[in-house]
Amino acid sequence: MRNQVVKKTSLLLVILTVLSLSASVAQNALLPDAPEVRSRHHVTRLSLHAVNVNGCDAFAFNDAAVPPLIRVSPGAILKIDYFNDLPLHSPEHCAVERCMDMTNLHFHGLAVSPNAPQDDVLDMMAKPGEVLHYEVRIPGDHPPGLFWYHTHPHGESHRQTLDGMSGAIVIAGMEGYVPEVRHLRERVLVVRGRSIEHDPRGDKLKRQVNVPPQKCGTGADEVDEIFTVNGTIRPRIEIAPGERKFWRIVNASADRYLDIQLDGTPLEIVALDGMPLAYHDPEHPTRTADHLLVVSAGRLEAIVTGPSAQAHAALRTLCVDTGPAGDNNPGMVLADLAFTQSESKGFKPPAARNGQSTPGLQTDEYRKIEEYGSGVHCSFHRRQERFLHQWLEVHSRRACDDQRSRGYISTLAHC
Repeated sequence: MRNQVVKKTSLLLVILTVLSLSASVAQNALLPDAPEVRSRHHVTRLSLHAVNVNGCDAFAFNDAAVPPLIRVSPGAILKIDYFNDLPLHSPEHCAVERCMDMTNLHFHGLAVSPNAPQDDVLDMMAKPGEVLHYEVRIPGDHPPGLFWYHTHPHGESHRQTLDGMSGAIVIAGMEGYVPEVRHLRERVLVVRGRSIEHDPRGDKLKRQVNVPPQKCGTGADEVDEIFTVNGTIRPRIEIAPGERKFWRIVNASADRYLDIQLDGTPLEIVALDGMPLAYHDPEHPTRTADHLLVVSAGRLEAIVTGPSAQAHAALRTLCVDTGPAGDNNPGMVLADLAFTQSESKGFKPPAARNGQSTPGLQTDEYRKIEEYGSGVHCSFHRRQERFLHQWLEVHSRRACDDQRSRGYISTLAHC
């Protein structure tokens, strides 16, 4: 009986996903919002399924392959029933052998217990057909901010993260540190990597997001990934000139950097990696920057102001040179701004606070303070992935220590 239900659910998800793909491939689609799950009586409760849709592993929630945005308050309990409905036999190869379609959840950045039934990525593991029951207790003094969840079965998490098995978590209370955000419209942007290595539309997709023809940095590799925002390639984000909004951005890619820039206006940074700037420096609750490096698994929360509508403006990532042995991490457009007039009255562009605008917070300063695709793109970098996992098996401790020493504060998903 359960197998029949799973098959029917998978068929429905395929149909829904194909329909959503048709919409999201079209240029200039408006940025979609993820479905939200909120607390009731200090408990946030949901059921989440791991499924395979048209060759891609995905999270399914309420019969749709769209990961939900989870909202929870300090002192509350997050309860998740996580069903592994992935195929019993996977055709894919993972780190050193055929994938076993195991899965679990990691609550990235949350200051919670690493023991079962909370953020245990070692002993809590579901094979196909099994269920995990999470009960994550958020401390009463937990800082507010943006966090995220993703799968973390060692040897398989890289593939599942590339497939888009990730979503955002918001801990309430940021207005206690920056009162202005209480009155601003919030947008949560989950930026994911999407492989185009084996996609026959790869060149077209690179042109769609304005990847420059010349190579970025000193790496020799070709561009084999682009970014999506909330599962959509280059969506439009509505904002009026002079209007202020609160954007929360997570780099949910498996291994790519973002250097975030918003054309024509600085970022007024409120929090980094789930930590309000005011938590350690109440006298300076925000800081401005023209652009900001956000590593894989990093988070940026900032107040943005709609620039002048006289010229095209976009949210973009700049080129990041990862070195001769690194991945090609080119600049590209993440989303276009769609200017509206209905909310433009009463908003004025802010003057730079706490001194001059900073031309990009890089390593030292940072330290201080999907389209869900067709089976084509789900083939991903299988050969590269096997090499990556073998390398991490030997060098993971050294790599993570190196990231910490550079100021990235262990934000890589495998650390």
